[in-house]
Amino acid sequence: MRPTILTPELRELLQEGRTDELRQVIEELHPNDAAQHVAALEPDEIVQVMTALPVPVERDLFTYFATDVQEEIVRGLGRNRLKALLQALSSDDRFAFLDKLDERIRERLVPLLEQAQRADILQRERFAADQVGSILSTEYVALKKEMTAAQAIASIRRQEAKKETIYYAYVIDDAGKLIGFVSLRNLLTAAETDTVERLMKTGPVSVVVTADQEEAARLIREYDLLALPVVDENGVLVGIVTYDDAADIQWEEETEDVERMAGLAGVPEYERGYLGESVLRQIGRRLPLIAFLAVFNLSTAFVIHYYEGLLPYGMLIALLPIVMALGGMVGGQSSVLVVRGLSLGDVVPRQIGAIFWKELRVSSGMATVLASIVFVEALILGRTDARLGDEDMLYTSAAVAIAMVCHVLGSALIGVGIPVLAKWLGGDPAIVSTPAVTALADLFGASVFCTVSLTMLT
Repeated sequence: MRPTILTPELRELLQEGRTDELRQVIEELHPNDAAQHVAALEPDEIVQVMTALPVPVERDLFTYFATDVQEEIVRGLGRNRLKALLQALSSDDRFAFLDKLDERIRERLVPLLEQAQRADILQRERFAADQVGSILSTEYVALKKEMTAAQAIASIRRQEAKKETIYYAYVIDDAGKLIGFVSLRNLLTAAETDTVERLMKTGPVSVVVTADQEEAARLIREYDLLALPVVDENGVLVGIVTYDDAADIQWEEETEDVERMAGLAGVPEYERGYLGESVLRQIGRRLPLIAFLAVFNLSTAFVIHYYEGLLPYGMLIALLPIVMALGGMVGGQSSVLVVRGLSLGDVVPRQIGAIFWKELRVSSGMATVLASIVFVEALILGRTDARLGDEDMLYTSAAVAIAMVCHVLGSALIGVGIPVLAKWLGGDPAIVSTPAVTALADLFGASVFCTVSLTMLT
């Protein structure tokens, strides 16, 4: 929900032409908060506010607006103002914005950019949307190792206004290859005559431009970096990925994984949100898998229907959903944990033996507790059936408990095996795991329950 506390005040200042006060109010807020207040205004008012702001402030707010608000601003700004705004955006923010636009609008905006900025966009388009090359920033500070600390600081001062971060400077050789990095702190505390070569640290952590974005986010998280240098196949420094980019990557990847594991098709429109996405689009993303499972589960229904007339006691049919549901939940938990481990790099497919052994021990403990619970439940339910004697009741309860153990162990191994197999085959474990585990665990649960019951009770 958009905040409204400051919105009337902004509208009043705008209507009364008190632009100096308007600028002061907005500049005192964090850009994210200011953007939310401004976005609550009418489209024409938003354009007026943005026009009244200095370009650097306008740029900062612009990156926090949702896509639909950004499009309204683009349509309302004059050519010169729009040109200044686009050129002021950082390289990665500019590309991310243009990449979301309709092709016709994009073709109208690109000519407003400088030649180097247009070349940057063309260069990024060479990479897939999930590769580092499409999200890196080219606004970084580069130094030569021969520089003194005083010369390096002077160079940073000259570059500062055009760079996304200055806390780390990257040291390159004459060919542009990354050879080290130095922090601004070390430069400021060093003697003026100390060379960058003496102050720098060699062997910096870096990522190849063609790597997956998740790899960049993982390195930033593991090494606690403010920025991660990006190099090409020859080791030439081509850009950086900053920690805020890593946070965005992590959020988007986790959102995609959650949606895929829930069986949703396609990539969600993150900026528009749940309410902003059309009903038809949601149906299109949510229905296919559910429809597939509806067809696949016919096999489970056939199993139950086949055994229904063979099972000796009606209470077994009443207990079947409990056993199937509990075993399926355990399989789902196993699947989620393994998918998460594969995504974070905590586990790899070649560790399949260790993964199975770990999950077998965990699920065995869970199966023992769950079997005890359903054993008691079966005894309680059996008291309501006058046809069951005490011995029959015990045998029936034991059969249900044993089926519970078998189903939990089997479902857990299915939950482990499906994502590992998907990863090994080069697929996305998050896409196939939940639907496959759900369907197979249900089929397995029905089969093992009916088989164990018939074997023990007939």
